[in-house]
Amino acid sequence: MVDGHEKTVTGRSADPRTEIPCIVVDLDGTLLRANSLRLFIRFMARKFAREGRVVPLVRILWLLAARRARLIPHVGMKYPIHRLAAATVGEDELEEFAGSLRGYVCAPLLDELSRLKGEGWRVMLATAAPSLYIPRLAGHLGIDEWVATPLTDTPASYTETRGERKLELALGRAAAKGWRIRAVATDHEDDLPILRLDGVRRLLVNSTDRLSVMMAGLGLAFEKIDCR
Repeated sequence: MVDGHEKTVTGRSADPRTEIPCIVVDLDGTLLRANSLRLFIRFMARKFAREGRVVPLVRILWLLAARRARLIPHVGMKYPIHRLAAATVGEDELEEFAGSLRGYVCAPLLDELSRLKGEGWRVMLATAAPSLYIPRLAGHLGIDEWVATPLTDTPASYTETRGERKLELALGRAAAKGWRIRAVATDHEDDLPILRLDGVRRLLVNSTDRLSVMMAGLGLAFEKIDCR
């Protein structure tokens, strides 16, 4: 049972000698000192207000209000916003938004990623954020590969890239590239499945005391990076 943390998962394949080391990095609260979805929603709201587009602006405001009132779950807010953005936000605007996120980057972590890349490592961004702006952000930050939450045809099939899903996708992408996950950077307990990979270096960025206690209780060694 992985959610109960009863086993350690291995990130190793048959011949680790031929594999390139890889670090998997979370986005919101880790590589960024902010939540990119919240910033994207504000970006969209300003865009619609500037263009005088009342209907999509009201739609966003209603979804936010419904979420705050706990009338809908997080995914119930996120999916329609993701779909609305795909239909209304242009390529140039996505590029503009992705560029703006550089102002929120955790400099100490980015420095560590640059150091690892200089030693031949690869960097994989693994996030539950919508996939719309992630490839552009990856390009701005020199990230080699990414996995994010894809837009699907229906809400029922919309699955966020977090927890076990993130672990599955990250392992699959690394294997396809001939990489071996050797380190993980995150701020959140949602990433415990990937943090429990055998033999990885674990970087906790601005982590809560709760996560540190959980890690210690599981016997998992970790380092801390402070970006606040």
